[in-house]
Amino acid sequence: MKGKRVIFLSASSFFLSYFSRVAWSIVAPLFTLKTTTTEDSIIFALFFLGYILIQIPSGTLADRISANRLLFLSLLGVAVTSFVSATFPLITVEYLASFLMGFSAGWIYPITVKLLSTSFDDKDLPIAMSIYSMAWPLSIVASGIVIPFLALTFSWEFSFYFISVFSIILGILALVFLPSLKLSKSIIKFKDVIRDKNSIYISIGGFLFYLTYWVLVLYLYKYLLGVVRNEYVAGIIYSLTALTGIFSTILAGYIIKSLGVKRTFLLFISLYSFSLLIFSFTKNVMVMGIDALALGFFRFIITPTSSTAVAVIGGKERSGSVTGFANFFWQSSGIVGSIIAPLLINLFTYTYLWTFVSVLSFLSLIFYYKLKFMRDYL
Repeated sequence: MKGKRVIFLSASSFFLSYFSRVAWSIVAPLFTLKTTTTEDSIIFALFFLGYILIQIPSGTLADRISANRLLFLSLLGVAVTSFVSATFPLITVEYLASFLMGFSAGWIYPITVKLLSTSFDDKDLPIAMSIYSMAWPLSIVASGIVIPFLALTFSWEFSFYFISVFSIILGILALVFLPSLKLSKSIIKFKDVIRDKNSIYISIGGFLFYLTYWVLVLYLYKYLLGVVRNEYVAGIIYSLTALTGIFSTILAGYIIKSLGVKRTFLLFISLYSFSLLIFSFTKNVMVMGIDALALGFFRFIITPTSSTAVAVIGGKERSGSVTGFANFFWQSSGIVGSIIAPLLINLFTYTYLWTFVSVLSFLSLIFYYKLKFMRDYL
């Protein structure tokens, strides 16, 4: 029962973190002020800046301080910033709220990976991570359906009010039902984390891979809107990039146990990169939908593989610190993506954008290939 509770609340919190992260990419075209691509990019970049600034401190503190209280404060921060963003629709307020929302949401991933790594042994960890990682595809499917519905049925503000109320409810549940996990009595030395080659490889490889994904997530809806010229159809295709991920995430734990972390990375990042390359050369709605399904299937096998990798690299004592360190690089890609994507769109077209990020995804395989584990579930 305790393990199920940890998975449910960890996954729900992670769902909310991701939902709040992608919300603006869908709300932006429906926003009262009709923001430009440059303003959208600033909002994305500020969210990621706040997010990455807290990664290493949050990972370190997750190894030392009560996890449930940290998670409660993080969710409370998301609730407040979402409320402010909806209540005061001024571009300067949106800039500040986006930064503070990222700063608040950034605590969630290191804390929840720490909770899972200490609640499950090596045998059950990949399965637990695969169930937990369902939060990613579910959040995208939900965002593509729920946000347009709330925005078009009521107004764009309701999306952020939804996030605010959901955050408060989850925060209270986390405070009451999750363990504190004051486990580490020794001081976690940051230099021990960065000296581990696996930490470096997973961080750089992840940076390149997640750069491709964040560009896709942050700019795909606006691209689809320009192609199909229908908010609901664009939202459905956007959701398809995660729909099959719900099923592949469930399978991921068994795939990791069968192939191992390293081989799973190499196989499914290759398949994802090919799918992204195909996606860049089509504007046919049916083909885009099918390829979106393929992208989602491959992408969300990689997600729990990443979470399992940092948990294995860090072990029970350092999983929070390693997760925070790696996720600092992974989420830095969101800032870089927010900067380079508009430049490529303005200079060329979306076709070149998708081709460029596909190449980056292939390059990430170099670093995943260098990973070495004492035990790799084989």
